[in-house]
Amino acid sequence: MKTITRRRFLATTTTVAAGTSLLGVPAIGTAQGKEIVMLGIWPFTGAFADVGPLLDRGMKLAIEEWNNKVIGRPIRYITRDDETKASSATRRMEEAIDSEGVKIVIGPWSSGMALACTEVAKRRKVFYYFSGGTEDIAGKRCHRYAFNWAASPYTAMHVVVDNYMKLNPTHKRWYLFVSDFAFGWSVEKYTREAGAAHGIEFVGADRMPLGTREYSGFVSNEDFMQLDAKTRENFWVGTNAYYGASTPVAKKMTEMYQAKYNAPPGYAPCAAYGMARLTLRAIEKANSAEPGDIIRALENWETQDWPGKVWVNPKTHQTVRDYFLLRCKKPDQMKHQFDFADVVAVSGDPRMPDTLNECKEIGAL
Repeated sequence: MKTITRRRFLATTTTVAAGTSLLGVPAIGTAQGKEIVMLGIWPFTGAFADVGPLLDRGMKLAIEEWNNKVIGRPIRYITRDDETKASSATRRMEEAIDSEGVKIVIGPWSSGMALACTEVAKRRKVFYYFSGGTEDIAGKRCHRYAFNWAASPYTAMHVVVDNYMKLNPTHKRWYLFVSDFAFGWSVEKYTREAGAAHGIEFVGADRMPLGTREYSGFVSNEDFMQLDAKTRENFWVGTNAYYGASTPVAKKMTEMYQAKYNAPPGYAPCAAYGMARLTLRAIEKANSAEPGDIIRALENWETQDWPGKVWVNPKTHQTVRDYFLLRCKKPDQMKHQFDFADVVAVSGDPRMPDTLNECKEIGAL
């Protein structure tokens, strides 16, 4: 009979134990189950490849502010490249849900990609936060799992048009350059709607498909640092975020970002930071990272965050908040290299009337 030594016995039992753990519930799986996996789906390649790393920075900054932990559980932040293609965005979002156990998704950047991703969130029942100009996320494509952080395009375009016309009442002939996808369609719709009250005549429009690299490329690249001062001069810019925002959270975020990257944050990192931050606060409020609990915590929540006062409309999941109108400075007016613009107006009014919003039923969990 073959003698079983202590070493052989230990080796055998170790192998059996490992095999048992694979057949049952592994101990390591139990430990990993405590992790909260958050997905940032960003454009690292494709038409908006320059924006992806900035979005990534913003989301990382929020998670680092929480010391990579919330409600006593470690946060594992992962990213996927949407390639600025709806097919890639949805495929990689699905893959992350299946392979990584993702239940929280933030992104992408393009409204067109977001309209594809929101359908995945609805079907897979994962929490989804997006910041963009399309009205459809909180409009006709609304559902219980999706939220929009950007101001509604109705509010945004009224802030731009109403305040511009107060200062330039004779400027009544406008020509539009329209991004020819979901974002641009909503912006054009409400620019025309706001302009009607001021007697503005829209004398024409050029439509630029995604990826156009002409004048419209300057307009859709919302990071001031990508343009030289002379090009920026006298641009009037509507934006959901500007590093000069005076709210306590915005000031703190700018200080952290500036210290880490030696430059102020643009709209993209502020949006990713703002969405991640509100999500983490909702997890704390709910004391849960389950999508349904995060959703209920956000709905009808009135609080202070990056934009200042925010309210999450429970009927549409629109984050109701301020929008910025900026006027870019001439080179000789800039006090330093990042002194891009003066803030002309900051407002969250007027809010979109319920009669115009196409989200008639937010649905169930």
